[in-house]
Amino acid sequence: MWVQSTSVFSVIAGYIVLLMLYGALADQQRKQGHQQLVAALTQSIETAGSQPSSLPLPGMGVQASLLPSSPNLLPQLQAGTSDQHWLVSRTRLTLPSGELRNLQVRQNVSASIKQQRFNQLLLVGAAGVSILFTSLLLRLVLRRGLLQPLQDLDQHLQSLEAGNLGAILVDPELQPRELRSIAESFNSLQLRLAEAWQRERAFANSVSHELRTPITVIVGHAQRLRRQNLPPAAERSAASIRLEAKRMDQLLRVLRDLARSDSARLQLQLMPVDPDQQLLLAYERVLPMAIDRLIIPQPSGKPHPMLCGDRVRLQECLDVLLENALIYSKGAVQMTSERVGDQMVLHVIDQGPGIAIDERELVVQRFKRGSTSAGTRGSGIGLALADQLMRAMQGALVIADADGGGADLQLRFKLWSDQDQQPDSER
Repeated sequence: MWVQSTSVFSVIAGYIVLLMLYGALADQQRKQGHQQLVAALTQSIETAGSQPSSLPLPGMGVQASLLPSSPNLLPQLQAGTSDQHWLVSRTRLTLPSGELRNLQVRQNVSASIKQQRFNQLLLVGAAGVSILFTSLLLRLVLRRGLLQPLQDLDQHLQSLEAGNLGAILVDPELQPRELRSIAESFNSLQLRLAEAWQRERAFANSVSHELRTPITVIVGHAQRLRRQNLPPAAERSAASIRLEAKRMDQLLRVLRDLARSDSARLQLQLMPVDPDQQLLLAYERVLPMAIDRLIIPQPSGKPHPMLCGDRVRLQECLDVLLENALIYSKGAVQMTSERVGDQMVLHVIDQGPGIAIDERELVVQRFKRGSTSAGTRGSGIGLALADQLMRAMQGALVIADADGGGADLQLRFKLWSDQDQQPDSER
């Protein structure tokens, strides 16, 4: 719009300058013609001593008279009656008798001015049509030559993800000449990012793999120390070593899974899964760490339909949600399941401060934490992993508000059907 508006205004400015030049040239031509007429009359009077009234004046509308000597007057345009315009001048001359007089010539230029105005109106009309045509043509040229290629380039950029960096390059030959350098620069940037991203994933994967062995050794020695008769202070230290080593091992597993998800190497076994059984498994595993805080509903006589998911990855997601609920709330944590339309939803509901609406997209990003996490320990990658795993299982992690306050973190799975992918699938 800026380019088009600037171009149209430039055309308008050009026509305004043209109108001004045309008016100035027409006025100059009238004055030159008038001066030629005055020169001819002056020569006739000075050489023949004729009176202006006896001279053969060219055409109608010219009045000449002799006046007493006075200063010269260059041709000036004066308005008369009935929309008439006169070009008036006074020229000093010497009569054959030696007397100094002034020749005043009044020339009616109304027809010339009317013709000039008519020509200017024609020029204004032509300018309007030209500006409209220029605007339409320029819009078409800009759309096909600039806007459409930019939109295509934008769609290409929007389709890029971390997993396909460097795989889909922009063909500079298909771009307009003005955009080819941009396309080449973007391809170069994309290749550099893909290389850096590959190195980062390989580093995270190798580090998580190499560190698991020493962490396992640390956990084993800590357990062996706890079985010995140690003083209370030493026993607490051994327990702390064991818990921190397990926490580090869990973080490494999360980093490994994120790296595999980024490189499309995350192994999934999608199969029909009983939702109530999965909630019970998570309940039994976490119960020793949260006695009297976990609530699970009594099994109903009517079983729920099977959901489509990976049992191991589903339990990892439930572990993340339960850990967050137990850390950020001090009340009871409830686990339920329900069918909503064509989805099976697993709920983890706490009684904590909840998650603000404007922070819900933030907390599922890696190494990002909400405002309610102040004063608590955490890496900021748990919910990010759960979100990645749910996407890989064709589900979704949804954060909502619980009735009566708190957060309601939901794992939404699609229902199992015979058309779903069979086990040993790779995501």
